[in-house]
Amino acid sequence: MSGREISDVELFVTCLVDLVRPQAGIAAVAALEERGCRVHFSDQQTCCGQFAYNAGHVDQARAMALNFVQAFEGSTRPIVALSGSCAAMVVEAYPKLLKDVLSETAIERIVSRIVELTQWLQSSDPLEGAHEERIRVAYHLGCHMRRLLRAEDSGQEVLRQQGYEVVELGDADQCCGFGGTFSMSEPELSTAMADAKIAALKEVRQQYGVTALVGADMGCLLHLAGRMIRNGDDFDVKYISELLAGGSR
Repeated sequence: MSGREISDVELFVTCLVDLVRPQAGIAAVAALEERGCRVHFSDQQTCCGQFAYNAGHVDQARAMALNFVQAFEGSTRPIVALSGSCAAMVVEAYPKLLKDVLSETAIERIVSRIVELTQWLQSSDPLEGAHEERIRVAYHLGCHMRRLLRAEDSGQEVLRQQGYEVVELGDADQCCGFGGTFSMSEPELSTAMADAKIAALKEVRQQYGVTALVGADMGCLLHLAGRMIRNGDDFDVKYISELLAGGSR
């Protein structure tokens, strides 16, 4: 980190990372610190409210949105989110949820600060050095990253900067079938979509010898990993920070 200007950021860890894969959050902190960030964490943060919002529980989602604002309103630092889906929830849904309880200025202040992890890393100076051996990984880009945040290249770019060879899946623009509550309300369709995505993954595993499936949305990764495990396939699935932490290791 020598010679780098220190940047202060807030970490929004997201509930899935916190509850299911905390090592991904720890790795995200390490990756940010290695790139010159001083990471702050508000212990008041909880869920962004997306699950409740998508299920039609607007009042509960609004309460969680207000808690998010209260958790982060004490600073003007960028809020780095460990999920494109959660970041999109803040950007797209919060203005609608909070319009009757907060001023436009207050809403804009919080929305303008949110940035997804790979977007932040892409905007920062890359680390010096990379893997001497080109390690091939398959990359899954979540729907919200692609269609709402318009961040189609950020995850793949930071992996390439670190020396990884990134292979995109053949059906890259198709949903994996998670969709939060969609996977619960439409399990048969959700499973079929996951199986289609896994079939595309098998193609690049056979053709390119990729060593892991990598992504920046924990919900998608858990959905796909769970389906593969159920089918007896223990192929490595990693949140992107788990590859980026440790520099050129």
